[in-house]
Amino acid sequence: MKNKINKFIHSKYLLISLIVLLILLVMATGTYAWFTWRSTSNTSLTMNIGKLADVIFNSGNDISTSTLAPVYNYTDGEKTTFSINNKDTTGASLDYNIKLNITSIASELKSSDLKYVLLKDNTIVKEGNFSTIITGTNTIYSDSISSSGTINFTFYLYIDGNSENNLNMINKSLVGNITVEAQEKQFETFSTVIENLMADGEYETVTNNGVDYQYNTVNSLMDDNYGNIRYYGANPNNYVYFNCDDYSNQSSSTCEVWKIIGVFNNGNLTHQIKIIRNDSIGNFPWDPYNNFNGWTDAGMRFILNNYSINEQGAGLYWNRSSGACLNGDSGTCDFTTTGLKNDATRNAIYNAKWQVSAISETLFYSNEAYENEMGLGTEVEDYIGLISTSDYGFAADFRTCSSQIFDYDGCSEVNWLLNVEDQWTIIPMDNENTYSVYNSGMLSTVNVSNAVAIRPTLYLKTEQTIKSGTGTLADPYQLQVS
Repeated sequence: MKNKINKFIHSKYLLISLIVLLILLVMATGTYAWFTWRSTSNTSLTMNIGKLADVIFNSGNDISTSTLAPVYNYTDGEKTTFSINNKDTTGASLDYNIKLNITSIASELKSSDLKYVLLKDNTIVKEGNFSTIITGTNTIYSDSISSSGTINFTFYLYIDGNSENNLNMINKSLVGNITVEAQEKQFETFSTVIENLMADGEYETVTNNGVDYQYNTVNSLMDDNYGNIRYYGANPNNYVYFNCDDYSNQSSSTCEVWKIIGVFNNGNLTHQIKIIRNDSIGNFPWDPYNNFNGWTDAGMRFILNNYSINEQGAGLYWNRSSGACLNGDSGTCDFTTTGLKNDATRNAIYNAKWQVSAISETLFYSNEAYENEMGLGTEVEDYIGLISTSDYGFAADFRTCSSQIFDYDGCSEVNWLLNVEDQWTIIPMDNENTYSVYNSGMLSTVNVSNAVAIRPTLYLKTEQTIKSGTGTLADPYQLQVS
């Protein structure tokens, strides 16, 4: 033996044989390539405490000699280190469990004096003792690791010298190993999260235009009686990061802030989340080509979506590009800083059927606007659109804003969809005028050739999940996008 103790240790020291087998990093799905592990070059560690007092690393060149005698601080005990490295490049997070697997343990070692401490990146995350340890698998710590992350762990084993030692532990043994199991984190769909928020809270019945609505006053959500859940009020927690440079590192510097209109279940929509860009992408005519045929042929429709028709400006926003777009050669549009950034963003958008029927009336409540939009039959299939008149109407808090939408100028403080700029809706009034929202709060009509703010609006795919966030401005929801 390379290292020998030349003197006997007093009998108060204990003799424990501990074999810590190879640290195994095993993925539950069987995909080993997602992980790497690091420790010393040793594949096993034998610690003998007592008269021989040898600690032998049986493989490799690292050989240490020590005494696992009672200590006052866990850092003086024996340790092993390992790391978990998530090598996935799709943006997925992983759930992992660290397990202490006991092959055999003498009953005398099931003592509160024999303890362990687990550190994650130098911070204690778990402490325990062997008084209740069982033969078999003992899960000692569970957490998740983000995409492309690495976490370093140190596991300490020690005898607590702050209490009187149990001499019955002498010459007893324990055999076991540490394993780490992991699997891809399972996230809830975005719509499920919002629907659960609607189901959880305090309710109030609110009446508008003779119709009763259920308001969740805790989460600022309401049931519009048409199968849709919508956010209402001045400032609900409906923020979400979208159009990100890097979905594995979402922040206000890598993403745009968008807001959730609600969860929609109508027509071709099933649990679709509808979102709107918080800021406009600039002021533009609704129909710069003067086609005068509603949204079906509106120039802004072609600019926002992936069209390659022979119209100047077609696809500019979708492709994050610039070019001539306003009435032939009279102007240009530049979306190189405001357009869709990448295919990851584009692939998250649902190709929906938008109800774009013209509403010839000028005085209507929110429910009347919705029924007109849905009932008149004109629809287009697109990825990007604008808000509807009913979207704006239902976003107001009916408890303090009970008027028709055209009289919403007194409701500016209780409607989160109101912006500092006048903004277009997707609903035309006739062939030359379209509804827009004034910054005073009222709904009005504007000639389609006028320049008014554009706030892109879209539906996310039903299967879209979120990985974190609470929806506040400080902590927007983060989409799981690959």
